[in-house]
Amino acid sequence: MRQKVVLITGANGEIGHGLIHHLANNTDANIVALDVNPLDKSLRDLCKTYIVGDILDQMLLGRLVVEHEISTIYHLASILSTKAEYNPETAHRINVEGTMNLLRLAVEQSQWQGNPVKFIYPSSIAAYGLPDLKQKSEVGAVKEWEWNYPTT
Repeated sequence: MRQKVVLITGANGEIGHGLIHHLANNTDANIVALDVNPLDKSLRDLCKTYIVGDILDQMLLGRLVVEHEISTIYHLASILSTKAEYNPETAHRINVEGTMNLLRLAVEQSQWQGNPVKFIYPSSIAAYGLPDLKQKSEVGAVKEWEWNYPTT
C-alpha cells in the first residue's frame, strides 16, 4: 500500500534544509527528499526516504507516482541565476521543463488519488538582496521582512 508523503525537490539546498527540519519537527509528514546530490547526512534520518535523482528523469518521476501517494510537492530544485547565465539552455531545461514535469506528476497523482496535490513553488533564496556571501554569513537566518531589495 502506498503511503502518503510530502515530496521535496532540491532538498539539499539551503531552503530544503530548513524545510526538512521544520516539517520533521512540527508535523507528522513522511518526507521524500529528492536532489541531484546525496542528501546531507544530518537530514537523512528526518526523511522517510531520500533519492539522488533529477527532475528531468521521467522514469524516476514515474516511479515516484507508483510508489508513493504524494499529497504535497515543495519544488525547490533549480539552477540559480549565476550558473544559469553561463549555461542558459541547461537552466531552461531544469527551471522550465523540470517544473513542467513536476506539474504533470502532480496532475497524474491527483487523478490517481481523487484528491488535489498541493504544489508549492517558493521563490529562490536569491530573491533576498544580500550583496555578497560574506554579509550573508554574518547575517545568519534571514527574516522574510529583511533584505527585501533583490537585484538580478
